[in-house]
Amino acid sequence: MCNQNKACKELHEIKAENIMSRDVTVVEPMEKLSTAEILMIKKNIGGLPVVSPETKKLIGILTQRDIQISKTLIGTDIFHVDDIYSKNPVVGKPDESLPKIIKKMNQYNIERVPIVDDKDHVIGIVVTKDLIRSLAEFFDDP
Repeated sequence: MCNQNKACKELHEIKAENIMSRDVTVVEPMEKLSTAEILMIKKNIGGLPVVSPETKKLIGILTQRDIQISKTLIGTDIFHVDDIYSKNPVVGKPDESLPKIIKKMNQYNIERVPIVDDKDHVIGIVVTKDLIRSLAEFFDDP
């Protein structure tokens, strides 16, 4: 457990908005699953936030794992993101601390946390590589 030493305090000062990727590719529920899969491959990402076409609010997340499992268990009759995306994703806020984001990822066994504003619009995403990069920078500081 993190006590109140200097390093611990400094880790808590690192916020999601400081480490999140801001250029987030999103999809809508009726997007063709093949299009979403191609987007993930081209952008070298493992998941896409799913947003409402009307409000642009976050409504779910689609991962490569979702696609792989559905192809294995259901077959290729799935045509849209809406058929398999995970609803009610775990989210973070821009002012959440790095340790809090890490705890969420550990508790829910997830590799990405969409960061949303007060209107549930996606403004960023924190993925495992963001955490590793941030911690590496933290420990490199003199």
